[in-house]
Amino acid sequence: MYDMVLNHLDEVIGRWVRQAEHDLENARKNLDIEAYDVSLILCQQAVEKILKALYIKERQEEPPRTHSLRKLIELTDMPDNALNLVAELDSYYLVLRYPDVGDIVPYENVDKEDAEDGIGKAEQIVESVKSKLHEGN
Repeated sequence: MYDMVLNHLDEVIGRWVRQAEHDLENARKNLDIEAYDVSLILCQQAVEKILKALYIKERQEEPPRTHSLRKLIELTDMPDNALNLVAELDSYYLVLRYPDVGDIVPYENVDKEDAEDGIGKAEQIVESVKSKLHEGN
């Protein structure tokens, strides 16, 4: 797919960025309605999508089909300290989506503080990547 759209690379990257921003906005909205698990899942998704946008910009190819934020950071030109920001977010993809991953119902395992922390970390990564995306333009 990406071979056909290299001429429109900025458009493709823009779609990933807009979806990441949308996911982050919805993470904030879910915080307001106390859906903390949904908020954290959306934080993970926002970071995944923004990192895939960076991957596309740097490599000009389709991003890997992975949900691992750690792997995406390792494959992109992100600073090592970004790994600290995504460590917890990375776990939310599975742990909060499936009730058979842990010993308790997923939504019962997170609270407002967790969601606020996740949003803060996601915001830092999104802003950092957006800055990188605008470098050299």
